[in-house]
Amino acid sequence: MFRKFNLLAASLALALFVYAQHQGWNMFDDTASSQRGASGGGRVYHK
Repeated sequence: MFRKFNLLAASLALALFVYAQHQGWNMFDDTASSQRGASGGGRVYHK
C-alpha cells in the first residue's frame, strides 16, 4: 500500500514538474533576474 502511494506521489510530482517546464514556469526567476546586474561584468566564474 505504502509502496503504491510513493509511486503515485512521485509520478504526480514528475508530471507537475514536466507541465511547469512546458508552460515556462520558473520558481527562481525573480532571484536570477535580480542578480544579473550585480556582477557588473555579466559573467561570474566560480572556482
